[in-house]
Amino acid sequence: MKLNDLKLYEEGIINKVTASEDIKRRFLDIGINRGVKIKPILSNKTMRAYLIKGTVIGIRLNDSKNIEVII
Repeated sequence: MKLNDLKLYEEGIINKVTASEDIKRRFLDIGINRGVKIKPILSNKTMRAYLIKGTVIGIRLNDSKNIEVII
């Protein structure tokens, strides 16, 4: 399942990031790596806000398609 497929407030665990190296590096820098819990809490047409490690971050929907999660 992709990160953008999670429903609001549905928690998932990051399993894999399949993005270009520069985007993957940016994700790793903000704490998006394997085994981390993530939960979407706000949404609009182009991006979503996620709660990760007690911090809210915004990710574009196009970028969230590159993050695989498990429930």
